[in-house]
Amino acid sequence: MEEQELPLIEITDNDIAEANRLSLHCPICASAVETYPTEPGLRPVVCKGCKTLYHQACWEQSGKCAILGCTQDSFYHYGTQRRPVLTISHADLPAPSANGQKPDSRSKRLKEQQRREVEALRRPSLLQRLWQWLLDQIKIG
Repeated sequence: MEEQELPLIEITDNDIAEANRLSLHCPICASAVETYPTEPGLRPVVCKGCKTLYHQACWEQSGKCAILGCTQDSFYHYGTQRRPVLTISHADLPAPSANGQKPDSRSKRLKEQQRREVEALRRPSLLQRLWQWLLDQIKIG
């Protein structure tokens, strides 16, 4: 039997970037990047361009990303919030009514609807009532 040659594996720039994002080692010193370091210089930072992890001291030593093809010269600290965060304060909540005890009309309607639904669930269905009537007739007869 003739051995078939496997097709060559093609590694793209996206593959390299993904490998760098998943790596937990600093590309400059090759040491592990820890989430909670004991020294401030070992604090993890992330390249804004390719998202590669670095030690802060290593990044500051080189001044830019060391990944081939990435020309980014700025970073952010790992774990910092990058997107706006929704914050709600008491001032954002609707104000209570004048006496502070009565719920608004929408709350009243919702509570009344909930009460009716619970009551309907507690009420026996037509089939249950018919079955009970039949059992009562058997007991009488």
